[in-house]
This record gives sequence, structure tokens and C-alpha cells, in this order.
Amino acid sequence: MDALRAGVSFFTTLRAGGDFDSLRKNLIVIPAVGAFIGILISIPAIALIELNSGFLIILAYVAVEGINHIDGLADFFDAVFAPPQRKLEALKDLNTGSGGYMAVSTYIVTLAFFFSKMNILEAAVGIILAQVMAKQGMLHLMLKFNPVWEGILSEFTRFKRRKDYASYLFTALAVLISSVINPYKALGSVTVYLILLFFFSEYVRKVFGGINGDMVGALNCLIFAGVVGVWACLP
Repeated sequence: MDALRAGVSFFTTLRAGGDFDSLRKNLIVIPAVGAFIGILISIPAIALIELNSGFLIILAYVAVEGINHIDGLADFFDAVFAPPQRKLEALKDLNTGSGGYMAVSTYIVTLAFFFSKMNILEAAVGIILAQVMAKQGMLHLMLKFNPVWEGILSEFTRFKRRKDYASYLFTALAVLISSVINPYKALGSVTVYLILLFFFSEYVRKVFGGINGDMVGALNCLIFAGVVGVWACLP
């Protein structure tokens, strides 16, 4: 429970208490933290569905999760569009470049569009599942790769264990529950997750040889948007 509270404190704007040391020694709880975050986002999203305003739901999303992952998305895409010899430098650069601005604006507009297409049930199930799978993707990166330099991410990865892969049992349960609502969208969510995880992992492995916090945050955003898109757009 202490690790869960610390996860909520670390991955959201809320101050739920908990010990950070407990979280980094129990990475297995991260997808469960995602489920809680998804619930927190889906509650105002459901209330705002009738207004048909995806941008208002974006505000609720940012109010809960903050902008850390979105900032990671910006920094990562600055590196993606940087020349080969400057990619690592671009990751460390505190200034946001054109690649980052393009990625964030595309992300916000796309999410707003998806949110505006959802009904109440799709918002409830899709947002929660998207958060679970987004956090599972983050954890998968942490378990598979080593950090490219010492930083906040290395405080997590130094305590990773094989047992943390058991977190997929929780994610599988979330997918199974969602499949009761719509099996096609549940399958689509898994497909999108696997595609994004595979290509993202291959890219960072070949280009950087490891990961940093920006990459983990960027993958969180991509999976979240991808799974939300499945629930918004598939019949």
C-alpha cells in the first residue's frame, strides 16, 4: 500500500504520501497505479462527455497527471528530429525545439479529438485501460533497458527485478475485464500496445542504446493516446 501511495504521489499532481524508496523497490505496482490514475481522469471525463469538448477533458487529464510525461514527449521528439551526432545532446537540452512543439501539439489535438468521440462507457473503460497499459509500457522499458546516464530513472532501474514482469498479470486482468465490454476494442488495445512497444524499443535500442526518463514519459503518452484512440474510433 505504501508503494501504491508513493506511485500516486510520483506519477500525479496529488500528494498521497508514501515512501519513494518503497515504490522503487516494488516497481510491480506501477500498472496498478495507472488504474487509479485512469479512474481519477475518467470521473471528470464522464461528467464532461455531454459537453462534447475534448479539450476540457484534456484539462482534467493534465490536472491529474501533470505535464511531466508530456514534457518527456517533447524532449524525446526533439532528439528524434535532431541530427545523429546531436541526439543525446538534444535529450539533455532544457529548451524545447520545433520537434517537441510539433509532437506535443499533435498529441493534444489528437487526444482532444479522441475524447470528443467517446461515449460515457468508452470513456470509463478506455481511459482506465489506456492508463494501465501506458504505465505497463513504462515499466517494460525500465525492466528491459539500462539508463543512458545517472538520473531519476536510474533510481528506479537499480531496483528492478524479474518478478516485476508479473505486473503483466494485472494488465492482462484489465484487458480481460475490458473485453467483457467490447472484445474487439480490447484486442485492438493489445495490438496497438504491442506495436508501439516493439517499434519504440527497437528505436531507442538502435539509436541510444538505453533509456532516460524522457523516453519513458514519451512512451507513456504514445500508448495512452493509442489505446484511447482504439476505444474512441473502433466500432
